[in-house]
Amino acid sequence: MASAGESRFRFVHLTDTHIMAGARWRPRSADFEFDTEASLRRVVDAVRSLDPAPEFAVLGGDLASPDLVDRDRSLTPEEYEPSYRLLREILTGLPCPAHFLVGNHDNRVAFHRVLNTAPASPDAPHYYSFDHHAHHFVVLDSQEPGQAGGLLDAAQLGWLRRDLGAHRDRPTIVFVHHHPWALGLQWIDTMMVKNGEELTAALDEHPQVRWVICGHVHLDQAIQRGGLTVLTTPSTCVQLSKTSQAGKALPGPPAFRVVDVSGARLSTRVLHLHPDAAAL
Repeated sequence: MASAGESRFRFVHLTDTHIMAGARWRPRSADFEFDTEASLRRVVDAVRSLDPAPEFAVLGGDLASPDLVDRDRSLTPEEYEPSYRLLREILTGLPCPAHFLVGNHDNRVAFHRVLNTAPASPDAPHYYSFDHHAHHFVVLDSQEPGQAGGLLDAAQLGWLRRDLGAHRDRPTIVFVHHHPWALGLQWIDTMMVKNGEELTAALDEHPQVRWVICGHVHLDQAIQRGGLTVLTTPSTCVQLSKTSQAGKALPGPPAFRVVDVSGARLSTRVLHLHPDAAAL
């Protein structure tokens, strides 16, 4: 196995796919509808065209969202399942394996059933870690059921500290759906990880962690505090305004993040797929 200093590879972060089988998204803050299925298919095509190809993809949460079509009631897992099945079919076009996060719009029971994640219980939180080359990756579950914002409970924070403690010799990247630090936009900063400072404290205890990559906010931003940088990735479908404090939905363009790792260094860019663009 290559050492961290020799390790070179690429991965992609796709997030907030909001697949809703048989329907289009009509955001409450805008006068348009959006085909999230077609948008994700376009993103998958773009990922397939990357050179070099990514070695894995991370799907950052809010994967399926039929609840955005029928907002007046709580949907059953069975009503979520067609959207997860459609997501699974679309992602067969990726040139690499995929790792999944849970977001606030996801249904854990349907998520586990369709994506075959082998949970401890039907609605278990989905957090885990994996290694790739000489690097370590941590996937957290910030869903607080019924809430738009996120929360990491004591059990998950305890697991996180143990996992990081066992991998002190590996450069580590953490993925979580909700952002732990304020972005300066009032409408989205009401929906952060509620105990983001507890998460930050756990990460600060382990200097091998330098990067946290999030979804949820449908925009790209980078925030640095000490030796830790938080990156947010835009959605593969609807985007949200960077300028409106009240929140404003925009009809794309779909986007995703490319991350190139070279030893302990990380370089990254967001690719936006504009309608009139012939190529990336």
